Amino acid sequence: MSATGEEPVVTPVEPASTKKTSTKVPKRPVLLRLFGLSIWGGFKLVVVCVLVGFFLLALEFDPAAKDVNVLGALTDLIKNLAGAAIWAITNFWKPLLAGASIVLPLWVLWRLASLPFRK
Repeated sequence: MSATGEEPVVTPVEPASTKKTSTKVPKRPVLLRLFGLSIWGGFKLVVVCVLVGFFLLALEFDPAAKDVNVLGALTDLIKNLAGAAIWAITNFWKPLLAGASIVLPLWVLWRLASLPFRK
């Protein structure tokens, strides 16, 4: 009994449902996952195709010409990319160091100035 002399009112609470409802969405078919495009994705694909087409037309590329060697072109491309990567590794440390001499002190000052406002 409580201080007023009345019995407390107790309402039983039903336990939460232990049955789990499955809201899992079934997987889409492989072809739809591979080639499914939204309208915006299709538009972007068309724009890229047009830009590459302009580039090829400007180079007067003719895939039906007898002197076209796609495998040789791919081999040359890989060699050139490897050479460019090696050149970048050997030469980009100078601009990196020059930029870091300006950016890093400013970054540290910014972090110190914004310290009271960060959670």
